[in-house]
Amino acid sequence: MNRKTLLGTLLLATILLATPGLAAAGPAPENEAETPVADVQPPSGRYYVTIDISSGQDAADLAQLLPDWDESFEAGSSTIILTAAEIARVRSQGYTVTVVGDAPAVPDAWPACYSHLSDLNSWLQGFAAAHPTMIDLIDYGDSWCKTQGGCTSPAPQNWSWPGDDLIVARITNELADGPKTGRFFVDGGIHAREIPTPELAKAFIELLVNGYGVDPNVTWLLDEREVYVVLSSNPDGRRMVELGAGTEPPYSGNPWYWRKNSNYSVAGSLACAWPPTSGSQFGIDMNRNHVFKWEGPNGGYSDYVCAQTFRGPSPASEPEIQAYEDFVRSIIPDQRGPGDNDPAPADVTGFLINLHNYTDGVILVPWGWTTANSPNNAQLEAIAYKMSTYNSYGVQHALYPVSGNTRDWAYGELGIPAYVIELYGDDFFSNCNLLPGIISNMLPVLKYAATISDRPYMRVYGPDARSVAASPTSVASGAPVNLTAQINDTQNGNQPVAAAEYFVVRPGDAPPGDPGTGTPMAAADGTFNSTIENVVATVATTGLGRGTHLAMVRGLDSGGNWGPFSAQSFEVTCFFADINCSSQVDVTDIMLAAEALQSYWTNGVYDPIFDLNNGGAGDGAFDLLDVQTVAANFGVTTR
Repeated sequence: MNRKTLLGTLLLATILLATPGLAAAGPAPENEAETPVADVQPPSGRYYVTIDISSGQDAADLAQLLPDWDESFEAGSSTIILTAAEIARVRSQGYTVTVVGDAPAVPDAWPACYSHLSDLNSWLQGFAAAHPTMIDLIDYGDSWCKTQGGCTSPAPQNWSWPGDDLIVARITNELADGPKTGRFFVDGGIHAREIPTPELAKAFIELLVNGYGVDPNVTWLLDEREVYVVLSSNPDGRRMVELGAGTEPPYSGNPWYWRKNSNYSVAGSLACAWPPTSGSQFGIDMNRNHVFKWEGPNGGYSDYVCAQTFRGPSPASEPEIQAYEDFVRSIIPDQRGPGDNDPAPADVTGFLINLHNYTDGVILVPWGWTTANSPNNAQLEAIAYKMSTYNSYGVQHALYPVSGNTRDWAYGELGIPAYVIELYGDDFFSNCNLLPGIISNMLPVLKYAATISDRPYMRVYGPDARSVAASPTSVASGAPVNLTAQINDTQNGNQPVAAAEYFVVRPGDAPPGDPGTGTPMAAADGTFNSTIENVVATVATTGLGRGTHLAMVRGLDSGGNWGPFSAQSFEVTCFFADINCSSQVDVTDIMLAAEALQSYWTNGVYDPIFDLNNGGAGDGAFDLLDVQTVAANFGVTTR
């Protein structure tokens, strides 16, 4: 057997090889015994193994043989978890299986680092209520169970649940002057058992909201972008995962590896196994149910109702997918022609990521329904490889056709860059020790996607603005600020840098002007001629007004590509009642204070710049006394 091993990353295997009492070996040569399964099975009864895969057809056949791992095989990963019986079954089909270590047991209780769905929903409601100008919760539809007036599990338990609203968090600074120039949509939990993905979605919401006014790049991002985050796009399925963790028979205390939604209305559904198994569970695979290429001319789905990849009775038959598609269409326009070979234009706006786990860490690029390249393959790959610089994930096209999937729908119908990202991990319920690293490794990727969502196919080719610095960070009005940055095109096309520019805005201001309309920055060495250029400028602060300002920097390469902004903040100071630093307290200052108070009464936003009583020291509250303080200083000349 002459098979090529697709190992992905070796980090996981390297760790596992240190497990005592288990010999590890490479792939077995021709006519030589393969690595045996240990005589004494690990307490978990499960092993990490690698399988030699020589072709896309091998991967497709293995996905049918081992349905729990179809996404791993699609993504080119060959490190999975099998029992001794499964190893024997795979070897009986002629594949070389190498045991590399003991795998963890399926949790015998709900893992402490993962929130239950009800707790996630409660957290989101409370977090949104605490940040009303940053988060708007939108009910975009109902789960299948909710459309049925509730669901009841098969007899004899007859456990009932009402179903769930489908909720998306719209995250943006609602008070910014606008307009918003880019929209990014990301969702977790479409495959219910992949429970790290909602935790990542939650952490991304926290990063954005808690970063406003603290991180200059998050601040301008939420002033100019709209970010849409769904914690769980398959809440009924998630209820089934949690149901398995019950203690009454047939619930073993182990969360179930439930993948699909909970639709049991399709003929034959009630003949599926109960409790569910990897080869038999009712419901529809929602990552096979999208309208685009649901027909699957090349296969990539199952019509067997109990199979994990059952595509459903018709395109977008499931209310979760109908609502998903309708909502994304409502925020991102269709920008691609109807033909399979119609490219989307370079100025496409919008971006979508559909989160999954687990593999060695892979970014999956459209197409999935065919192994042929899409008409925007160059741009889609450029973005994927750029994202991989933040987390070291692999970039992969599907090894075999997968029809009706999310990334194909979003790119195929709307023309936007759309990806499945398979998180690194050690199981569908990744170990709690790994979860913080999984999340921190992915947050820069999501932040980058939001950053370039205004014109992703263009921005990816423009240089990065890095290490933006403003010195000093606080100056009296009229004093200069030295602005520096590095413009770097080495990961974006590797062309010489041609120019750089900056804009100065207040948090909440309207977006800066078009590319090429900012204030030029100079090359520190005097000439723009390298793929990496340090740039400098002197920022005049006269007329900027008291408070925080953002210096927003971007670069241009010799190919005419403008990159995304990067920002740094600095503070301008002057006499406390001279809010606009005009050298005299006048009617404008009184009006600014009054407008700020009105905004505070309306939206609850406290800005310390306008907390001016007690001689400018403030008292931690914003009220009429502050406006009166400005008025009491009317006519004072400050220079």
